[in-house]
Amino acid sequence: MIPASGGMTARQVQLIQDFRPEIIMVTPSYMLTLLDEFERQGVDPRSTSLKVGVFGAEPWTEEMRKEIEERFAIDAVDIYGLSEVIGPGVAQECVETKDGLHIWEDHFYPEVVDPFTGEVLPDGEEGELVFTSLTKEAMPVIRYRTRDLTRLLPGTARVFRRMEKVTGRSDDMIILRGVNLFPTQIEEIVLRTPGLAPHFQLRLTREGRLDALTVRAEARPDATPEERAEAARSVAAAVKDGVGVSVGVEVVDPETLERSVGKIKRIVDLRGA
Repeated sequence: MIPASGGMTARQVQLIQDFRPEIIMVTPSYMLTLLDEFERQGVDPRSTSLKVGVFGAEPWTEEMRKEIEERFAIDAVDIYGLSEVIGPGVAQECVETKDGLHIWEDHFYPEVVDPFTGEVLPDGEEGELVFTSLTKEAMPVIRYRTRDLTRLLPGTARVFRRMEKVTGRSDDMIILRGVNLFPTQIEEIVLRTPGLAPHFQLRLTREGRLDALTVRAEARPDATPEERAEAARSVAAAVKDGVGVSVGVEVVDPETLERSVGKIKRIVDLRGA
């Protein structure tokens, strides 16, 4: 496991090269920070000994999985845990299928509830994940509301039920002019837009009586001014068509946005500034 500490990326890249581990466990956004450092040092990320990346602690999309797998030549799988419950290891994705995280139901009883009413939802319906610990003695939890949004699904590679990859958190939801929006929706759009790097930030401001949202996304180093302008138009159009709300888009220079040193902070709320 590589700890995600500020200012450590160069040293961590060297450790990967020297000790040749086959598995790495960090947040997915920090893996992209390591990717930047590999490229800064002129080292091909695909040349490392890494075979599997275990990523968790924040929502991440299939587009980010594809980005990491292609650029590192590894299998990227999801892990889920909460410090209030046990830490990492409540649920784990299988490398054979990568189709959701099997919950260790012999230790944790999962439920999905309506985040507004608390009503228990049947398997297959999306809602807020709730856990009750079954074997924990020191600090058991009973129907602990995680704020994470997901669905419960039948098992595949293992017999236990799966939870779908977390799509967002009920407390991360942005309500912009009456439209519900999650950072993962923007992430999907940014990652599939040519000319953009997988680094972005959402800035909430107030324009008169209305809230406004600006997507700030980094350009890839080889993107031309024309490609940057087209990328900005594409993101704005995709958000309007897919989410149903108008946003501003700024394509900024590479390495402009703050890098993750743990859990990434996607939303900057300037409405009270």
